[in-house]
Amino acid sequence: MAGFIENPMSKRPRRSHQRQPSQQPAAAVPSPKGKRAPQMFVVLALMTLCVGLYSWTADFPMVFDDHMYMMDNAIFRDTASFSYPTHFTEFVRRPLLARSDPDLSVNFVLRPLAYASLHANYLLDGFTPRWFRVVNIIIHAFNALLIYAVLRLLLKAAAPQSGSSATFIPAAAAFIFAVHPLATESVTYIIQRFTSLSTLFYLLTLWCYFRSLQTGAPKGALLWRGSAVLSVLAGMLTKECVFTAPLMVVLLDWLVLGTRLRTAVVRAWPLLLCLPLIPVQVLMASAALHQGDFSLANAFEIVNSRDAPLSHWHYIVTQLTVLVAYLRQILWPSGLNLDPDWPLYRSLSEAPVVAACALLTTLLASIWLAWRWWRENVRMRLMLVFVLWFFITISISSGLVPLPDLMADHRSYLPSIGIFVLVACLLDLLRGCSWRPARILAPAVLATGVISLAWATCLRNEVWRTRESLWEDTVAKSPNKYRTWGNLGAAYSDSGQEEKAVKCYRKALKIEPSFQNGLLNLSNSLLRLNRPKESLENTINLIKMDQHAGAKPAVAFTFGLGLSGVGRYDEAISVFREILTVVPHDVQARKALGLTFYKAGLPHRALEHYRRAVAVQPNDQHLHMLIQAAEAAVDEKYSRN
Repeated sequence: MAGFIENPMSKRPRRSHQRQPSQQPAAAVPSPKGKRAPQMFVVLALMTLCVGLYSWTADFPMVFDDHMYMMDNAIFRDTASFSYPTHFTEFVRRPLLARSDPDLSVNFVLRPLAYASLHANYLLDGFTPRWFRVVNIIIHAFNALLIYAVLRLLLKAAAPQSGSSATFIPAAAAFIFAVHPLATESVTYIIQRFTSLSTLFYLLTLWCYFRSLQTGAPKGALLWRGSAVLSVLAGMLTKECVFTAPLMVVLLDWLVLGTRLRTAVVRAWPLLLCLPLIPVQVLMASAALHQGDFSLANAFEIVNSRDAPLSHWHYIVTQLTVLVAYLRQILWPSGLNLDPDWPLYRSLSEAPVVAACALLTTLLASIWLAWRWWRENVRMRLMLVFVLWFFITISISSGLVPLPDLMADHRSYLPSIGIFVLVACLLDLLRGCSWRPARILAPAVLATGVISLAWATCLRNEVWRTRESLWEDTVAKSPNKYRTWGNLGAAYSDSGQEEKAVKCYRKALKIEPSFQNGLLNLSNSLLRLNRPKESLENTINLIKMDQHAGAKPAVAFTFGLGLSGVGRYDEAISVFREILTVVPHDVQARKALGLTFYKAGLPHRALEHYRRAVAVQPNDQHLHMLIQAAEAAVDEKYSRN
């Protein structure tokens, strides 16, 4: 390849030819130590940036899905859950039979390696956030290093005479990725290790595969190829987006390294053979949920909203506008939002969809024409493939399967790499200009961009400091979404601000009157404010709304407390006894039953239940205080008699 360091705009490559060997004396070959120094600097700088930007967030609280998928999830807490292949159907249907969200088990069986990683953290130090985040930060740092390593490997193979570009392009892309605030939702948000860990395996697959192509020894090549297969399998057991990794391997081999397409496909066959793994897992999970029905239609709807399922066509149409939003966030990361409120579009003729189609088509057409015109320049080949990278990697969440949330910042973590490589190549083109100021401008723009993005990441992380600050930010950006108000209410309630919590729940219910969790949480906050009559009214409304709600232990528990609070002790006792027939070791239900007996003037019955509760939870100081009060009441009662 001729003149990689030159700007391809200076001449048409179709008229170019190989340069004649230079008659000048050969330049001195740098020593191995001199070659390694820039690489070590990049590695240390990337590690330092990642640790510096995120280490101070280690003790920030867990939020949102951290609770749903880990803290409040009995499946996650039980180590025996990892034996699910031995009772697959029963395991997948367990939440469904318990009138809970079946996504708790489906998500587990589709991403067992990610859950194993999170569970190891749980076994190490419970739900203390620190070590969960330390692992997330390490993963993010290794992802940045792998971007650098993979791009450098590709450039060295595609253009051996690439000179400093083989360091500048990988370093620029890796630095932008490391400091970009879009990554906060995949690093600071603990549960989104799904995203960062799957990206690690994705990049590791590419690195191992292309190392295998450059290893002369057959045994070494076989070892690297086997490592690539293990990595892609691990990635597919971490998150579904890794499904596209074998396809990206073929594209990079074909379009960047210049291998014939047929050859690229044939030699990637071990990775391509892994492609059925995710579809088979999805089909099996779907069949388990639908009593053995291996239906593709059901499989495509496996994670769709069950309360208000989205049409697949409407989802795809809407995702065209979402893709533009992701591109805007990558290039100008303002307005990042944990829970965006995105409109649903139903037709290609709607103005925002038309505009999105025009912009996306322009991007693809421009990059394709540039590649056609200057395809001998490896930067153009990189730009084409990595723009395709963005669209291919985002396709799993933005088209293939309808997801309940139309948009989420963490979904662009892996796809954003494609745009960062595009930007790095454009800066390198600028750096290769014959005009000296342009050559100086490129590194200056990169340095300014990295510093600005790092500052933006610090500001975004500050929002995650407390649950209240995170949901206040989210409500400010999505004020018409009932879920954001409900979560802000829960954050206020956890910090003891029950009056504020009640206002938030009422706001959520005004937007969505059928918001069941909102009604339940409102009832509980009213109980804490010693307003049992209002609490009971709300709980009764919830039970009227959903005839199955009363069978759920959480609802029944609140209902029983409300009955007890207004003096309807016999009904409350009946409710708590019913809960204990379903969950016999529920300490809170046993404690509430004891309190109800105590209020009803039966301290000896209360004492019986307190003692049974303390046998399960011996370190509960509140229970010991209740036992002392009940014993005193029993003694006083007998002394009177």
